[in-house]
Amino acid sequence: MDKRPLIASITVVLLVVVSAGVYLGLGARPNLGLDLQGGISAIYTPRLPPGAEEPEDLEEIIDETIEVIRARVDSLGVVEPDISRVGGDVQGQLPGVADADRVQEIIGTTAQLSFRRVIRDIPPGSPDYDEGPDCQAPVDEIEELPVDEGGILCGSPDDAVIDPETGEPLPMKYEVGPAELTGDNIEDAFVQLGTGAQAFQVGLQLDSEGAEIFAAVTSDLACDRDRGLDGRFAIVLDNVVESTPGVNPSVACGVGITGGSATITTAGGLSREEQEADATDLALVLRTGALPISLEASTFQTVSPTLGAESLQAGLLAGIIGLFLVALWLVWFYRWLGGIAVLEVAIYGVFIVAGIAAMGQLIGFALTLAGVAGIIVSIGITADSAIIFAERIRDEINLGKTVRTAVVRAHESAWRTNLTGNTVTIAAATILYFLAVGPVRGFALMLGISSVLDLVIMYFFARPVAYLMADRGILTRRSMRAVEPDARVTAGARA
Repeated sequence: MDKRPLIASITVVLLVVVSAGVYLGLGARPNLGLDLQGGISAIYTPRLPPGAEEPEDLEEIIDETIEVIRARVDSLGVVEPDISRVGGDVQGQLPGVADADRVQEIIGTTAQLSFRRVIRDIPPGSPDYDEGPDCQAPVDEIEELPVDEGGILCGSPDDAVIDPETGEPLPMKYEVGPAELTGDNIEDAFVQLGTGAQAFQVGLQLDSEGAEIFAAVTSDLACDRDRGLDGRFAIVLDNVVESTPGVNPSVACGVGITGGSATITTAGGLSREEQEADATDLALVLRTGALPISLEASTFQTVSPTLGAESLQAGLLAGIIGLFLVALWLVWFYRWLGGIAVLEVAIYGVFIVAGIAAMGQLIGFALTLAGVAGIIVSIGITADSAIIFAERIRDEINLGKTVRTAVVRAHESAWRTNLTGNTVTIAAATILYFLAVGPVRGFALMLGISSVLDLVIMYFFARPVAYLMADRGILTRRSMRAVEPDARVTAGARA
């Protein structure tokens, strides 16, 4: 028997184990899911405009909405979010998120952006202020202004003006024209530094069509400015006029602003930190696109991290107790082979923890309580492999073969059995992963990975270690509790 491939195989496995241990020792830890570290769980219900009929492609619209929400949540840096459709609703589970108000605002914002020309201002107290929408009504009750029509819109509540009659702060109103540009013309949105009191603002990069339209509109506005007319345009977000900037004096009539760049200023009267947060959120919403349909939060709850910590501790305790009992029984019953089995389980533990931590850093995978259950189940899978190997060795020895020959023959037989069983498990886990949703996918993933690791550890570690121990005489008939030759002859004579 050539020992060099066996020693090389064991050496490689041990080097990988040491590397994984160093990786964990440097502080790498698995990302935890919603049920283990807490976070936000919400269900959003699509809301159609009053009197509107349900579109035939509603399911496709909801699927598109889910993709937009997922892009927004990913941009927030949430680890392993679960955004899925449950019936006709949208369910979101965001682990590790503490600022519920910010997340709710970002997910629920439809972000319908348009640029419209300002025809006139309608301040509180003016005769025409009662025209148009009621600016103090809830946002979802204000009728939306179609993009191809002009009309009166409310200004942002952050820029309220004191009503001379009542003394109450009321939003401005603006009469605006049809939309010249929409959010569909935005290629990118980003936060940039402002000037003066406006510390941060949102920069926009328009596509080629949008850039041409924007240059034409700003050219007309510059000409209106030169003639003493109102040369401003309104930036309208979700049917609210966020700002009404005019063109810079340097913009020439007949030329306009070329290059397809524009800026949106955030609300005034905010601190530097608040301006940065508002600009960041607005850029995120504009960059990831508008929701195809409005959403209303039917349930929105924060999951306590305390409950998750208790669940994790309970799962780890169950795993440790199970591992200890299995290891104790294996060593007592199989002696040296039991010790190999314990090492297999230990190596598996290092591999799976380091692997989950690495997946968390590379693809954002998060370990859930269902995944912990899958890891605990895998302890039995690894132990089963060791038991099958050990029992096959005993069977071969009882048939009269030497220990060295028995180990080789037993591994061939045990490997076929294990390969067949684990292949079925991997196939089942793969089907379950792609067909299931939520935490069940975590269980399926851990079960599949565990089955693959079981085959790898058995072939590249347990096999060569057993071969070398048999070659050196460490494994004997007595240590394997095999039937002695004399006892076998006596039993045959009695028969």
